[in-house]
Amino acid sequence: MREGHVLYADQDHVHVLRYIGDIRHPLAPAVSAFIDSLVERMNGGHLVVDLSEAEAIDSTNLGEIARIAELLERRGRRRAAIISTRAPINEVLYSMAFDEMFDVCTEPAPLSGGEPIPAVRATPEASLQIILAAHRRLMGMSESNRQKFCEVVALIEEQCAAANVGTDTVH
Repeated sequence: MREGHVLYADQDHVHVLRYIGDIRHPLAPAVSAFIDSLVERMNGGHLVVDLSEAEAIDSTNLGEIARIAELLERRGRRRAAIISTRAPINEVLYSMAFDEMFDVCTEPAPLSGGEPIPAVRATPEASLQIILAAHRRLMGMSESNRQKFCEVVALIEEQCAAANVGTDTVH
């Protein structure tokens, strides 16, 4: 699998986040910071998460994608879209209720290009907080997710306690 990375492009006021390769939790701090900045500066337009070139995506990054829907809703913005052409990823999206928060398109779209989102050097504590918040977010999306992730969240909370990391400051 190719090492994962995320690209950003603004194509005629359509803001596109393109996930490429094997998307794992070390990318989450950069994605989180970039999403905060992007949603804050978006002045209209539409946001698209393109997973067409993602080979795999972990639950932490799925939680960060779910946060996009929350941020847009809080700001009264249009619902974002997810483009995903890979059957295994589509199965995950639908099984986790992403279709209730996003417009999901399983057909290829003519999106290309983009610049890598800026890297963020996060402390282990900050990374742990992002991982915890992402999994709590996934738990809150559906009863099925709550059952899938309740033990994971409990374990992450234990790690936070052992590392003396606050669990209420997560976004």
